[in-house]
Amino acid sequence: MSLSLRQKADFYRELGQLLRSGTPFLGAVKLLQGETRGPVRKLLNKLHAAVEIGRTVGEAFMAQRPVVSDLEASIIGACARTGRIDQGCAYLSDYFAKLDAARSFIIRKSLYPAFVLHFGVFSTALPKLVSESGTLNAYLRSTVGVLLLFYGCCIIVGLATSLIISEGARSTMVDQLLRMIPGLGKMRRAFALSRFCATYEMQLQSGVNVMDALTSASNASQSALVRQAVKKAVPLVRGGSQVGPLLSGSRAFTEAMVRGIKIGEETGALDQELKRLADTFQQEALSRLELLSGIIAKFLYLMVMGYVAWQIFGFYSGYFKQVESFGNLQQ
Repeated sequence: MSLSLRQKADFYRELGQLLRSGTPFLGAVKLLQGETRGPVRKLLNKLHAAVEIGRTVGEAFMAQRPVVSDLEASIIGACARTGRIDQGCAYLSDYFAKLDAARSFIIRKSLYPAFVLHFGVFSTALPKLVSESGTLNAYLRSTVGVLLLFYGCCIIVGLATSLIISEGARSTMVDQLLRMIPGLGKMRRAFALSRFCATYEMQLQSGVNVMDALTSASNASQSALVRQAVKKAVPLVRGGSQVGPLLSGSRAFTEAMVRGIKIGEETGALDQELKRLADTFQQEALSRLELLSGIIAKFLYLMVMGYVAWQIFGFYSGYFKQVESFGNLQQ
């Protein structure tokens, strides 16, 4: 069972609206159970059952992993401690809605290259169908076979990319290598720091101690470098040190972020500074995602046009060879 970005955005928006109106959590879940279907309803059923047997709201969400991510579980758990689940839902709804909008942008940018690819494959293979020696099987091998190979390569690349990115949440070496990739590296870092700042802020607002708040935020970041830096900092924070100076020596965080945390700690406005940083990093990440998706779409378009040109060249090259051969026979 898994939920799409749009389903998560709608789920948290609707749950947050009900909670904001004063409806208790179980009451809101029951109302949504009667109005939803598919994986969303299955998630609601599991949340309802977990709370019914005595688990807290935070524990109920935590038990639904991996359908519910560390980010979601951390934020909902933190907000539940102070009765502000609706605010956590509002953040998550906005977060997933923006990710869904970015994904839709990527799909829209890819539609034209996809059309050109399919049109080029089917049209350039037509001579194999209409020629005297042409057969339907030969035509299908030259069209459907090529497209299946293309789809297979895309699936393999997609799965490999997903596995590598997931490994970046556990391995510092992989995380560091991912950050070195032009475009992708800075975008991934911005998303990680946005999740870290948002979770850290909500944990502190809910009254969680700094050490636990840092740990939850580092888990929500899905970055091995952030987790490593926080793991080193927590014992010193427990000894009375401030967080900002401890994070300044790590490559996991930007100078602007560390400076913002230091200023927030000195002025007593750390929660406000963290919220500002979370919004800033999220906007940066989405802007980079939009730019990267545009570049990828153009690259795919050039590849498709190159393939179509190669097919056309191959067809006319073969055609002229046949004409030349026929002319030689006439002589």
